[in-house]
Amino acid sequence: MQQSEVSRRSFLKNAAVLSTVAGVFPTILTAQTGANKPVDVKQASANEKINLACVGCGNQGAGDIKQFAATGLINVVALCDVDLGAPHTTEIIEKFPEAKHFKDFRKMFDTMSNQIDAVSIGIPDFAHFAVAMTAIKLGKHVFVEKPLARTFYQNELLMQAAAKYKVVTQMGNQGHSEANYFQFKAWVDAGIIKDVTAITAHMNSSRRWHGWDPKITHFPAGEPLPATLDWDTWLNIAQYHDYNHDYHNGQWRCWFDFGLGALGDWGCHIIDTAHQFL
Repeated sequence: MQQSEVSRRSFLKNAAVLSTVAGVFPTILTAQTGANKPVDVKQASANEKINLACVGCGNQGAGDIKQFAATGLINVVALCDVDLGAPHTTEIIEKFPEAKHFKDFRKMFDTMSNQIDAVSIGIPDFAHFAVAMTAIKLGKHVFVEKPLARTFYQNELLMQAAAKYKVVTQMGNQGHSEANYFQFKAWVDAGIIKDVTAITAHMNSSRRWHGWDPKITHFPAGEPLPATLDWDTWLNIAQYHDYNHDYHNGQWRCWFDFGLGALGDWGCHIIDTAHQFL
């Protein structure tokens, strides 16, 4: 499907928009109630764009923002990142010069909540919950990178809030919209895969912490803060640690205070089809 064929009015409900046009991560889907029925969500008009606020402007967050922008269906009205101005956030800042800038998502919502329709959240695992819950309670539709949250209870609370406030939600999981997903579905539908009683899921590549000394007995020592970084806001709801470069820019995955290890990194991809269809 060409970009021009996608109606703006279908942006919030059409389950194929982003997976087809962007081809990288799944669409924002219609929110579900407890009865698994679509909620009544206001549709954008044919000539109306969605005002998107982006929390997390570097690394994976940057990739998400660029794919949303590629649809031609959104206005990026706000960019929020605790490290705005650092090398990994500069590209997005320059790409959207009209967007307002924030380091603290709470100040962003306080300042311009009435100008925001939806929020993309591409920040470390431990920080997803606070930002997503704040957005949902303000009636904002949300796209939240995987894993959705850090604990099962946080996930449950987010699902309950999405139903209560009747917003459209989606967790980012690239594999959920790519060929392996549909191939597995076809195998199950055809009865090729059936009567499964156990699954072994594994990954065949190393993660960044695998080469570290296995005798690590303490957290890294504190280091001077980069001039661009708001560390207190980065910590969000996590236990306090002094800044160290081995917490930042993806290194947070190495510590259970901030990430979920390989399970949160790749488990949501590898186990996805089995969870969905079996």
